[in-house]
Amino acid sequence: MYLYCYGRSDKARTTGNTLLSKAEGEWITDTESFAAGIREVSLRADSAIVLFLPPEAAVKLFVERFYPSDIKFPVIRVSSDGSYAEIIKAGGYNSYEIMVRICSVLGCKPLSNKDDGADYAADLQKTITAYNMISDNEELAAEISSYIREGGCVTVYSDLSLHMSEPVLDSMSFIPFAFRLSQRDELIRAYQSCCEADEYSVFVTCSLLPEVAGRGKCLKLIPKKVVLGLELTGRAAPEYAVETVEKSLISHGIDRKSVVTVAVSDMTRESDSVMEISKALGCTVTSYDSRLLKAVKVPFDPSFNLTKAADTCTAAACMASENGRIVIRRSGDRNSVMLSACIRRGGIMLTE
Repeated sequence: MYLYCYGRSDKARTTGNTLLSKAEGEWITDTESFAAGIREVSLRADSAIVLFLPPEAAVKLFVERFYPSDIKFPVIRVSSDGSYAEIIKAGGYNSYEIMVRICSVLGCKPLSNKDDGADYAADLQKTITAYNMISDNEELAAEISSYIREGGCVTVYSDLSLHMSEPVLDSMSFIPFAFRLSQRDELIRAYQSCCEADEYSVFVTCSLLPEVAGRGKCLKLIPKKVVLGLELTGRAAPEYAVETVEKSLISHGIDRKSVVTVAVSDMTRESDSVMEISKALGCTVTSYDSRLLKAVKVPFDPSFNLTKAADTCTAAACMASENGRIVIRRSGDRNSVMLSACIRRGGIMLTE
């Protein structure tokens, strides 16, 4: 292990030198310069900052100096006389192991426990249930949920809006990585890269991701947030209408499992095509009075001439999604069914 030690008293210096006589490392002489320049240093996986300070001084220095610098490795506090040691900030997979090795050198009593993370850890399974998410691997989902509950931390990638109820604590369980909806290619590259990695990762998205053989520890969660507005435009067979909808979803990169409901006018609710589409997608049907749909002011689309026809499918999608973001605008077959799609308003709360 390589330790960056900081202390001010003679007692702290004596304890720190005892530690450094049995481990690699150096003294930090200026915390401000150290925090500013740490990103330029090639760090070892077993690096750690060791603060030989009283609790109030160590916490203040961490909060005001090291935390804003986004230092990735552990920060460990050791009492100046070498009696106690505790982890102030965990980093990487071996924080507890580094503290145990420090204790073995100095004879410290460890105040931190490997199971402490369970006292503040988030519960991914609760989030999956709350948002009715579909997991592409139930066994892996349970494994990652257990890992987080035990104090582990995973990276969460999403092109949806993610929120945390207590970001300071929740960031010890989740590291969110956000993409815009227009960055689908970047999301796919990240997914393919994570599938090859040996670390847990979670993708929360309604986007269609490619099939990857041997996905390792990469989990995909699909929240049901997509609303389809349907408009029957012909007398084609219901099977053809289903095929038209599925092709449109694929061409626009939307996972069919993310569809929560299909929105239609009351007049078409009981049609065979609507029933077959909802059955194929495993979703509900929401209907509105035709007069209400005609009164909806849908967002302007220069590619669609509103003077020629009413945009019923977009109006239905906007209503059912509470004016969510439009991701498909009048796609499909004019001889069968036209559809628009919106993502329901509101983000996803990762933690309660």
